[in-house]
Amino acid sequence: MSGCSSDDEAQAPDPGTASAAPAGSSGGGTTVLIDGQDQNVEGTVVCSAMGGNMNIAIGDAMTGIGAVLSEDGSTVQSVGLGNVNGVTLGFQSGTGQGEAKVEKNGDTYKISGTATGVDMANPMQPVNKPFEIAVTCP
Repeated sequence: MSGCSSDDEAQAPDPGTASAAPAGSSGGGTTVLIDGQDQNVEGTVVCSAMGGNMNIAIGDAMTGIGAVLSEDGSTVQSVGLGNVNGVTLGFQSGTGQGEAKVEKNGDTYKISGTATGVDMANPMQPVNKPFEIAVTCP
């Protein structure tokens, strides 16, 4: 008796699933600079295409960096840089605060711009910091 089934189910990746690889300069060459300072983000890089967007997570849930880009790599929807020196920094498209752009080369993304945040010690004065993320999706 012959059949068409196989125990090998890993023939092609599901486009809705995520792929992961180690972050860090020795892993995938991931770098995160905020105000010119290397953030030394460690952990994994997870990239998943979903709903026309490319979701990129770098590092762990507590100290990680996140970005949502258009799947074709033409626009930045949002960037979360976490807490930097007591200020939670980020960028959100359409808010009129900060700016971000992305350059895509294969599976490598270079995201740069200006993130904004609020320093609770001086909440009336917004904080703006330049950032640059270079990450290769596995």
